[in-house]
Amino acid sequence: MIWACGVAAILLFWLAVPAGAWPRWSVLPALAGWLWIADGWMRRPGGVPCLTWHSVSADASWLPWASETSVRPETLDRQLALLRQMGCTAMDSATFIRRRRAGDPVPAGTVLLHFDDGYLDNWVAAAPILRRHGMCATLFVSLEFAAPERPAPQSLDDTPWPSRWDGYLSWGEIRALDQPGPDKVFDVQPHGINHIRVPVGPHAVGRLTRGNWKRHAWMQWAAMRGSKHDWYRAEKPPAVPAGTAIPESDAALAAPAFTGGRFESEAEYAARVGAELARCRTEFKARLGKVPDLFCWPQNRTSGLARRIAAEEGYLASTAGNGSNREGEDPAVISRVHAGENAAGFRSARLDAWHFRATVRCFQGNHYWYLLILAASLSKALHKRLNLRPQRRQQRRGARTA
Repeated sequence: MIWACGVAAILLFWLAVPAGAWPRWSVLPALAGWLWIADGWMRRPGGVPCLTWHSVSADASWLPWASETSVRPETLDRQLALLRQMGCTAMDSATFIRRRRAGDPVPAGTVLLHFDDGYLDNWVAAAPILRRHGMCATLFVSLEFAAPERPAPQSLDDTPWPSRWDGYLSWGEIRALDQPGPDKVFDVQPHGINHIRVPVGPHAVGRLTRGNWKRHAWMQWAAMRGSKHDWYRAEKPPAVPAGTAIPESDAALAAPAFTGGRFESEAEYAARVGAELARCRTEFKARLGKVPDLFCWPQNRTSGLARRIAAEEGYLASTAGNGSNREGEDPAVISRVHAGENAAGFRSARLDAWHFRATVRCFQGNHYWYLLILAASLSKALHKRLNLRPQRRQQRRGARTA
């Protein structure tokens, strides 16, 4: 954008100068100088992309937020193949963190791969596809979403048409994925306890209905005790009834909660965050036989105080950074970018491939690719707006006839 604005300003000046009043050719050195300076801003090599997925499913209809967080298995397969074509090599996050803390250089073309939330489809599809491409990744699981033990589900290693896509991983499956060996692709790390949000003010932003409660599932999770692995199967809100006010909220570990008509004190907030971080380490030790060293903040939201508490609890690094994982940045912070599909607002494998390539190159430091990302974002916004118009017309008709 800086490059384009500079060029536009110089060209407008060139056109505005009356013929003969100034030798127009003299603008050319200024233009060349600006291009040279702007190119330095637009290209800053050294960024290490950390690409994040959630669900990888052929049928993600059970997830209310599937359109934002799920990709089809063939999409992930194409994306990993594209990384290899681009000369990228996946490094496990633990090795990356150790190298950064030691001040050792990271090879050019390094990428990190993360999968959040511990969905069953990470066993069914993500793990087999990672093995097929010889790549490693980090899997982040939330403790209270682990499913009961069961026979190992089918995966793409067993059949092209697995029988089940919905739900979450069990601890047995998590252990199997984390087990050392030649077929291991996932290092499992914590994603908190329950993935909830907390009220952060006295105002309501709406009310729960039979139609929207799953989009606000965090309210149910906060009220449910124990495992939440089958929350999505309920036909009506299982813990917080329809009609309840939806409060303004934020990720639970990112901000003090507003409860009982007041905000938590800093000490109360710190105690709540510390208890969750400590429980994750304790339960990982008991269930997986290891102490985790990387924490993934739910909803990619945190605070400076929460980061300090994570370091005190023994975590070497955590997510939710705003940088590009380059030399000179805080080695205890990992910055990430979401990898999705339908980037232009509709299904197109070719456009998605170009968008994915642009995402990786921008993160690495070539910001010329941002123009493609911007174009896709504008297309997606327009596509969404056009799709919403018929729905709004139908809602207005329904309101008039009610």
